[in-house]
Amino acid sequence: MAAKQYVINFDEVLPHIGEMGRYQLGLYLLMCIPATLPAAFLAFNQVFLSAEPLHWCKVPELLAHTGTGASTQLDLDHIKRLSIPRINLGEGREHYVLYKRCYQYDVNFTEVFIQNGKQWPEEPNPDWPESKCRAGWSYDRSEYKNTLVTELDLVCDRNWWPSTSTALFYVGSLFGNIMFGYIADKYGRRTSFFCLLFMEVSLSIVTSFSPNYVVFTVLRTINGFTFPAIFQIPFILTLETMGPGYRTFAGMMICLFFAVALMVLAGLAYIFNSWFELALVTSVPFVLLFSYWWFVPESPRWLLSYGRIQEAEVIIQNIAKWNKKQIPPNFLQEFMEQQKALNPNPTPPPMSPTTQARSEKSPSILVLLLYYPVARRNFMLITFNWFANAMVYNGLSFYSANLNVNSFLGFFISSAVEIPSYFVGWYVMDKWGRRWILFATMTTGGIAGICCLFVPLDASPWITVTLAMIGKFQIAASFAVIYVYAGELMPTVVRSEAMGISSFVAGIGLLIFPYINSLGNYSHVLPLVIMGTLSVMGGITALFLPETLCSHLPNTLEEGEQFGSQFKICSCPQKRELDIVSLDGHTATLNDLKSHNGKAPVAV
Repeated sequence: MAAKQYVINFDEVLPHIGEMGRYQLGLYLLMCIPATLPAAFLAFNQVFLSAEPLHWCKVPELLAHTGTGASTQLDLDHIKRLSIPRINLGEGREHYVLYKRCYQYDVNFTEVFIQNGKQWPEEPNPDWPESKCRAGWSYDRSEYKNTLVTELDLVCDRNWWPSTSTALFYVGSLFGNIMFGYIADKYGRRTSFFCLLFMEVSLSIVTSFSPNYVVFTVLRTINGFTFPAIFQIPFILTLETMGPGYRTFAGMMICLFFAVALMVLAGLAYIFNSWFELALVTSVPFVLLFSYWWFVPESPRWLLSYGRIQEAEVIIQNIAKWNKKQIPPNFLQEFMEQQKALNPNPTPPPMSPTTQARSEKSPSILVLLLYYPVARRNFMLITFNWFANAMVYNGLSFYSANLNVNSFLGFFISSAVEIPSYFVGWYVMDKWGRRWILFATMTTGGIAGICCLFVPLDASPWITVTLAMIGKFQIAASFAVIYVYAGELMPTVVRSEAMGISSFVAGIGLLIFPYINSLGNYSHVLPLVIMGTLSVMGGITALFLPETLCSHLPNTLEEGEQFGSQFKICSCPQKRELDIVSLDGHTATLNDLKSHNGKAPVAV
C-alpha cells in the first residue's frame, strides 16, 4: 500500500521566509493594478460610453433659421419652445420647464411662420397636435462630444438597448466567475489570471471598433465573463503569499484602490469625452500588463497543495531572498522531513457519532434548507441582504452620472465617498458588531434615497446629489460588512457552497438595476427612491440575524441550527472570550493556551 503524500502547510512555512516582507508587499501592489484599473474600467466605463445626454426632436425647418446668415434668427431656446411640447408638472409648477424628449408638435412650421405675418410666434399653440420625432434628435453636447447613444440614436423607442447591454454583461459575469474559479483551482492562479488578462484586454480593444450596438453588446457580454474574476484572482494569488494577520488589511486596501480606480475613470472620461477615445484609453494601455508573464509567480500555497514541491521551492527561495531571510537551498525538503520526524504517524482525532455520520454523507446546502429552519432563516435573510446590497451599490454607482449635475463630477464624488466609508465600516464592525452596523448603514442610506422624493423640482440639484451620496457612503460601508458577516453566519461544512449561492442570487440583482436606473427617464428621483426602499428593507432584515462578533462560529449543521436560535432582536454584542482549538484538537480558551507548551492556537 502506497504511503499517503505529506502536504506541507504553507502557513507553517511563512514564519521562516517572512509573512509580509518586501516580496509580498511588492507583489501585492503590482497585482492591485490589474485587479483594480482594468476591472473598474471594464465594469463601469459603460456609464460614459453609453451615456444618454439631454435630447429633443430635431426639426429641420426651424434649424435652418439658426445660422448667422438666416434672415429670421432663432436661438435654441426659442426653437425648443416652439417645437417641443412641455411636460405638465401640475398646478403651481408651471414655472419649471421640462420638455418631452420623444415628441414634437406635428405642424408645418413654414405655414405657421407665414400665417403669423412672417414672424415666429413666441409660444406654441396648445391645440397643435403632437407626434413622435420624425427627423431624429438633437443632443446636448455640453458634456459629451459623442456617445454610443448619440451616434446610434439609442433613445425613445430604442432606449432599452443600453440597459439590456449592461444586464447581459452581468449575465456573463455570473458564469465567468464559476468558470475562472474552476480554472484557478484546477490549473493554478497564474494560469487563470493570464487567461483572464488576455481575454479582458483583447476583447476590450476589439469592442472599441464595434460597427453597431448589437456587436458591442455581444462583445461586452463575452467580456463580462472576466468580471469580477479579474478582480478576485489576482487578489487571491497575492493573499495566499501573506500571513493570516495581514489579510484583512489587504482586503480593505484593495477596496480603496478600486474606489481610486473609479475616480481615475471619471477623470479620463472628462478628458476623453468621445466614446471611441474613451474606449481605447481604457483598454489599449493594459497591453503592457502582458509583461507580468515574466515575473508573476504561481501561488506557492496552491503548488504545495498539489504536491509540486520543486516548483514551490524556487518561489519560496525567491521570497526569502527578497525578504532577507536565510534558508537552506533545499528548505522545503528539509522542512518536510522535520515535520515527518516530529509526527511520523499522524492520526486524526476521534470522531463523534455525528461527525462520523457526516463523513459518510457530506452535508449540503439543500440539507440545511430542508431540515434546519433556524439556519435556513439565517441563509435566506443574509442572501436577501446581499442581493439588496449589490443592487443598490451598483445602481447608485451607475446612476451617479445622472443626477442633474456634471456627469463626471457626480461619478467622481460617488467614487470618492467610498474611501472613508470603507475605513468606517471596517472599524465599527469590530467595535459594535455586524448586525447593528448593517442595519444602521443600510437603513440610513435607504432613508436618504427615499428623501429625494421630497426635494422640490426647482430646488438645487446638489440637494439630491447630497442625499444620493449619503446613500452611497452608507451602502459602501455595509459592503465592508456583508462579506464578513455572510461567511461567519454559515456553518463551515457548507460555507463555500452557501456563499456561492448567495453571491449568485446577488448577481441576479445586477441584471435588474439597469432597468431600475432607466426609470430615471420618467422621474430622475424614482430610481433613488426604489433603491432606497430596497436598502431599508435589507437593513430591517439584518435585525433578525444573530450577532457574530466575539462568537464561536458554527462548524456543523447542528451548530448552525443552534447559532442565534436564542438571540433577542434588541440585543447588543458582548465582548467575551472566544473558544479556540489547540493543535491537539482539544477546546480551550485563549488564556488557557497562552502557555500551552508554546504551541500556537488555531482560531475557529
